[in-house]
Amino acid sequence: MMQQLRSVSMVLAFAVGGVFHEQLAPFIGWLPFGIAIMLSITFIGLDVQQLKPVRMHFRLLLAIQATGLFFWGVARAAGFPIMAESLYYCAAAPIASASPIIVNLLRGNVGFSTTAMVLSQVVFAIVTPLILPFVVNVPDMSYRELCFVVAQQIFTVLGIPAGISVALRVVYPPCRAWAPKLKDISLGIWVLNLVVISASGIQRIIVGGYSLHEMWPLMLGAAVVCLFGFTAGYRLGSPNLKRECSQGLGQKNTVLTLYMASQSYASPLAYIGPVFYVFCHNMANAIQLTLADRERHKE
Repeated sequence: MMQQLRSVSMVLAFAVGGVFHEQLAPFIGWLPFGIAIMLSITFIGLDVQQLKPVRMHFRLLLAIQATGLFFWGVARAAGFPIMAESLYYCAAAPIASASPIIVNLLRGNVGFSTTAMVLSQVVFAIVTPLILPFVVNVPDMSYRELCFVVAQQIFTVLGIPAGISVALRVVYPPCRAWAPKLKDISLGIWVLNLVVISASGIQRIIVGGYSLHEMWPLMLGAAVVCLFGFTAGYRLGSPNLKRECSQGLGQKNTVLTLYMASQSYASPLAYIGPVFYVFCHNMANAIQLTLADRERHKE
């Protein structure tokens, strides 16, 4: 039911953002606050004692970074720098906080997925400021300057929520029970984020005068990355963590990556890839849940 609600909300959010893009696009400044609030709710509700890293976690985290660099390198070598940047945003994103929820619906190992999700945020925060300056093309900024800018932005949306959550859990331990009660608020903020993302994306297309001919390769590339992530993760997790690793490589925190792709140092057209990835990974989840439901009915 929750996944169906998220899917319907996603469609409505993109529709509203698309129709009222001119009025809503200026609210792109809301995005870091929306991400920070969502992650704060997630972090507050974490059961730290259940976070038990195993070897497969490190293989999965390495696979996420390797996938991002692989698709970026292939597109770059082929002479498509904007596509390379767009595919990096899609592939190197950390695991979405919804991943453990989907894994639970798939009757998988929720503890493994929760640990993977948390660790992926940490790795993303550490690695991205070092790698992203190579991915984007900003001639008027040095590597060190861009590194600092990216690190500052990631700290805003990841470091501050983590710090606030830790402080709250220490000062007021019962706050851990807030997360389930705030899940509807978290969903509402997620929808607002998608509305702003949609509006900003449409506005960028109009202002940039981009044609479908320029956009469809990025959309196709996002679909390829998504398909690769879910299938490669399934193989990586064999034999006991197939669904968990499939979610880990395919289910991305696209709102966070879109925040990065909306910055002044990013190529405006590269934003299209991760926008379309939102649709792709939600469709993949719908297919997985349908197949899992069929398996349950056969039992």
